[in-house]
Amino acid sequence: MNLQNILTRWDETWQLSQSGGTMYYSKIIPDPKLPRGNGREYACRAYFQNHDEALGHAALLIGGRRGARLINAVREALDRPGPFTRRLRRQLLELRNLLFLEYAYNDDWSDGPDLALLEPDDPIVPEICLLADGLEQALHDAGVFRTETTQPA
Repeated sequence: MNLQNILTRWDETWQLSQSGGTMYYSKIIPDPKLPRGNGREYACRAYFQNHDEALGHAALLIGGRRGARLINAVREALDRPGPFTRRLRRQLLELRNLLFLEYAYNDDWSDGPDLALLEPDDPIVPEICLLADGLEQALHDAGVFRTETTQPA
């Protein structure tokens, strides 16, 4: 992927985010079509549903094609009723790690230099940080992700 393609994708993502107002904030309205299941997992599904578009933009922006494949796999798995599978849990953790830039400059993960284009003063960075923090909290609440403070002693 050359620099012009990356800049074009960045511009398209930015225009999409601006056309609908803010990219990452939405009023939480419970959806009756959301698959019911474990109460903890339901909260995670609700967070993902309410921030689906923003998560998709962020995954594509940060992870390129692999990020897009990851977000699509997570979307498909979350549409299925029932408890979270091990595979879905692993994918959700991978998405969390992607948003927290834990794969930055990891040649085994990324298919291009996408992460290198994010500058700390870029206006989208705080939005991605808020989105990542919200996802981490939803994963923590669902029991998918444990922080160091919740690890058993």
